[in-house]
Amino acid sequence: MVGKFYSRTMSAEGAGAGEHVSPEPVAPVEIRIVTPHGEPVPGAEVVFRGGGAECHAVEDDSTPGLYRAALLKPDDYLLIVSRYQKPGGFDHHTLRTVLFYHDRPKGRRLLSLDPPASERPGVVEIQPDGAGFRLLVRLDYLWFTPIGFPPTQGNRVDVLVDGEDGWRAVVQAIEQAQTSVHVTTWIYQPTTELLRPEPLADPSERERYTVHRILEAAAQVGVTVRLLLWDAPFLPMLGPARRAARSPDDNFEVLQEANPAKRPVLEDNQWHLYNLILGDFEIGSHHQKSVVVDGTVGFCTGMNLKENDWDGGVHRVFNPARCRFNRSAVFRREVQECRRRADYRPRHDFIARVEGPAVEHLQENFRERWNRLIENKAKHSDRATPAPDPEPIAPGAGPSQVQVIRTMPDPVERGILDTYLRAIGAARRLIYIEDQYFRSVHISEAIADAVRTWPELEVIVTTSQGQANQRLAGSWTHECFDRIRQRKPDFELFALRIAEMDAVGRLVLEEVDNHAKLMIIDDLFLSVGSCNMNDRGFEYEGELNLAVVDADLARRVRLDVWRLHLEGDARLRGEITNDVAIWKEHAEQNRVFDRRAGQMPTSHVFPFEPRASRLLLFGSDVF
Repeated sequence: MVGKFYSRTMSAEGAGAGEHVSPEPVAPVEIRIVTPHGEPVPGAEVVFRGGGAECHAVEDDSTPGLYRAALLKPDDYLLIVSRYQKPGGFDHHTLRTVLFYHDRPKGRRLLSLDPPASERPGVVEIQPDGAGFRLLVRLDYLWFTPIGFPPTQGNRVDVLVDGEDGWRAVVQAIEQAQTSVHVTTWIYQPTTELLRPEPLADPSERERYTVHRILEAAAQVGVTVRLLLWDAPFLPMLGPARRAARSPDDNFEVLQEANPAKRPVLEDNQWHLYNLILGDFEIGSHHQKSVVVDGTVGFCTGMNLKENDWDGGVHRVFNPARCRFNRSAVFRREVQECRRRADYRPRHDFIARVEGPAVEHLQENFRERWNRLIENKAKHSDRATPAPDPEPIAPGAGPSQVQVIRTMPDPVERGILDTYLRAIGAARRLIYIEDQYFRSVHISEAIADAVRTWPELEVIVTTSQGQANQRLAGSWTHECFDRIRQRKPDFELFALRIAEMDAVGRLVLEEVDNHAKLMIIDDLFLSVGSCNMNDRGFEYEGELNLAVVDADLARRVRLDVWRLHLEGDARLRGEITNDVAIWKEHAEQNRVFDRRAGQMPTSHVFPFEPRASRLLLFGSDVF
């Protein structure tokens, strides 16, 4: 069974005393190493320490994830399996466990410290094999989660900043569609303009750029368009979507899905009796936002198909393209001339475009939800056709490792939370978060633990100051802030603001509507998608994110975003320590910015501390 293995004999003190190749191992061992999803793990380092030697297993050339070694004599052996920062596979936590090798008259036995048939990482199976043994070893992902879809390799990912670039890429894909366009979203406004090249035109001239007209155009040329919406209580489906749902044989199908999760709404530690009296409420939604075209190109985003979910990469106070669809050319011209503000505030968010095997799982997510509604005879399902199984996609589109991660209410799936906790636990240099909210107890506790272990770890969180200071929901932002501040006294939050002069020369300072859901760890890992940094998003909302391991991409995205926020500061160069110092310098300058003295802010980054009441009236998972 076993060819040559490599061992290092040990002196009495345990130091190396020479290396040799042994052709006659006492107990040959074949080790099959798998991920939590059962996929082989190539490129691991496998070491047995015991029997007076250190034995390094050799990977089989023809079978990835299969390794061979030998135990030189009966003894206790420390087994160490590591795989980190090597091409061709996923990073895993290092496994350390103990094996007990006995050679008795009744036969040889190999026992493990790990419980048999455990779902935990470790030695999960030992089988005798002639004079030796066969082992099955399960590792644990470092960045990814064992929950839900497995991670994939060989993807191309582009993270597009803000709606102008992001929606343009989506429209380009839809216009090139051959067979299908599958869309999930939270709220659907048919008049949302995905493209805005004519911001001063009247509505009739801009209608062809709206999402509904773009989807209709695809359906009219034979592409099957399936639109999956949240079935919001007391909010009827808007006219154009309702007509599409009711019309047979038009290639445009629309279904709605309710979230069945029920929760108590008051903070249970303080108001448990009232929760018993009031009972549970249906307060969840389906918050996923994705587009999959022809099963080959996917998009995962936090942007809704709403009129306000659009902005250019350079945010301005007076932008006529950020007006309601029905605004006339006259109104929009007044906005352009800085005589009145746009209807919607500047909006910041991301859209991730992906090609490669991860698209299969975006497609499968849609198929599961859509076909379940048809099976359950949901409203309008008699005019809907089942979504087909996704076609396999070979790796090779790019260098990114990608896992499609979800929060799902039924059946329960909490892969996004598990991924976030793993990534924060792996952080050593920088946790960078951009999010609409910052009110998750799970995340704040994880960050507090990380900075306790690694005091030099930098934590930068940009969020909405308006949301943080809300009278009711803001109390949980304050609570989360305090938990981190106890461990990291210089911790603070950051808001994004822009400044512009109006038509009469007054300085207008406006907060950017930060709708992002982005986390970057150590310029190695990033996550982007629909899930907010709140416990409802981690526990029972319908959410969809991409978790990506790609050092070049993570560094490039952070650098691009920081250049936008810090007005293109030429000193930013992608080195974490340097760039964090520049960020803090900008924040400090903006802290003392005085608009009354006619000053302009240095950039868009403004530090703040939450001011909302600390009264925890509602549960942490309500808002």
